[in-house]
Amino acid sequence: MNKEITTVVSVKQIKPGSIYRILLTGLGTSLMLLCFLFGLLACFGYDTLNWNNKPIHGLLALPASLAMGLFFSVILTALIGTLTCAGLWIYSRFRRLDIKVVE
Repeated sequence: MNKEITTVVSVKQIKPGSIYRILLTGLGTSLMLLCFLFGLLACFGYDTLNWNNKPIHGLLALPASLAMGLFFSVILTALIGTLTCAGLWIYSRFRRLDIKVVE
């Protein structure tokens, strides 16, 4: 059977680089897949991608969708990561943070 071993790690602070790396990995993977799906749909004529209020169709839609996914991932990571760092910094002034790690 698959027995998971969980360990609780108690930390005072998390480095901002770790927060940004986790967010970029999670948001980047999911948004790139979503934008790639939109690019595939745009290749078949659906109006799923717009640039300057004009729909993008055909083979140009695939690289455009990947560029849009990368752009959105980086912008959202910067915004959400900064807010998360600020919130965890304030939280760390009052309590320690418990992180459950599955090995």
